[in-house]
Parts: sequence; structure tokens; C-alpha cells
Amino acid sequence: MTLGLAAYAVNQWAGYRPATHHLALADRLEDVSEGKCKRLMVFMPPRHGKSMLCSEYFPAWWLGQHPDRQIIAATYAQQLANDFGRKVRNLCLSDQHRWAFHDFSLAGDSQAGDRFHTSMRGAYFAVGVGGPITGRGADLLLIDDPIKGREDAESETQRQKLKDWYTAVARTRLMPGGAIVVIQTRWHEDDLAGWLLREHQHEGWEVLSLPAIAEPGDALGRSEGDPLW
Repeated sequence: MTLGLAAYAVNQWAGYRPATHHLALADRLEDVSEGKCKRLMVFMPPRHGKSMLCSEYFPAWWLGQHPDRQIIAATYAQQLANDFGRKVRNLCLSDQHRWAFHDFSLAGDSQAGDRFHTSMRGAYFAVGVGGPITGRGADLLLIDDPIKGREDAESETQRQKLKDWYTAVARTRLMPGGAIVVIQTRWHEDDLAGWLLREHQHEGWEVLSLPAIAEPGDALGRSEGDPLW
């Protein structure tokens, strides 16, 4: 039986201790992998483990599940995207990954940190928001923190550049039936997530909102005012 995402993360790093919000997030990401969810937004505050699970463990695990498919993973800067890519590649090369996915391997001639291929013609590409993705396709488009922080989010110019890049570049690379996951801290009501929820409701976006302090109707069943961890 294939390991679930949370179990995969623990198997990769024995010191990983997923909290309740990590388990809830892993469940939704598994829905994406299984095709049950095609559009997912994840809202969490900084330093609560969202990028480790969403942009490191999840893409490696997803490629193990779907070695013939392609991922494009984007974040606000190319350097950070490359860092994520190296971590994903190293996870895919690990003994733990081979134990979980016996038939998985990377192509011998394509193992760079920012782009690598599987032996079954799958691929992973790392890109900074605003950068080109010419010639790449995505069965899974991951966008993790497309805005660096509050200062950029307050800039109408920066927000519009991000929307234009998403519309003209990123969104056009999605393969038929592909999934999009947007992971971010909400800095502004008109950020990428707010704009997508307002202007692209027809795409059926699902939202997992995990604020640092619980609000009424909390997704984890916390009492109002309870911390995330």
C-alpha cells in the first residue's frame, strides 16, 4: 500500500512531527493527487510548515505517485524556487523514496535542481514568478507564496504584474485535466488568491484556511481564539 503524504514525510525525516493542521493539509493535497480536487488554495501564516509540506514533500511524493506527469513549481523568486527544486530532487533520490516507490527513478541525464526528469518522462520545473515557462507543461501547477511579503502586496503594480503573469504565462501551461494549488499568506484582499476567488469562481476553487488564531467555523474545529499550534 502506498504511503500517504504525512507518512511519507515522516519516513523521509524521522524528526518530522506533523501537527493537526499539517494532517488536514496533507489530506487536501492527497485529494489533489487523486483527482478529487482540481483547484485548491491554502492560506496559512508564515513559519507554520506550509512550504515544507506543500513545496518539498508533496511534489516528491506526487511524482512517486505519477512518475509520467509534470510539475511546474513557482514562488516569488527564482533562487527560492531553485532551493525548493533541489530539495525535491534530493528527496526523489533518497533511499526512503525508493523504498516507498520501488519502480521510481530519475533520468540519468536530467537531474538539475531547477529541472529534472523521471525515467518515465515525468518532469519537475522550478520557476520564479514573472519568469518564462516556454515549452513546459504542467499536470500540477504549484504556486507557493507568489508575493514576498506585505510591502509587495500593498503595491498595485506588483499585484497586477502577478495577475498578468498568471494569466498569460502560468495558467497557459496547464495540461488538460491538470490541477492548480496556490499556497500563500494573505497580505491583501486583492492578492492573487482574492482575485482568483472573485474573477475565477467558475473554476471551482476550494479553500483550506488555517489562520494563526482560530475564527468562528474553524476548519480544524478549534475554539475561537485558539492558536494553530
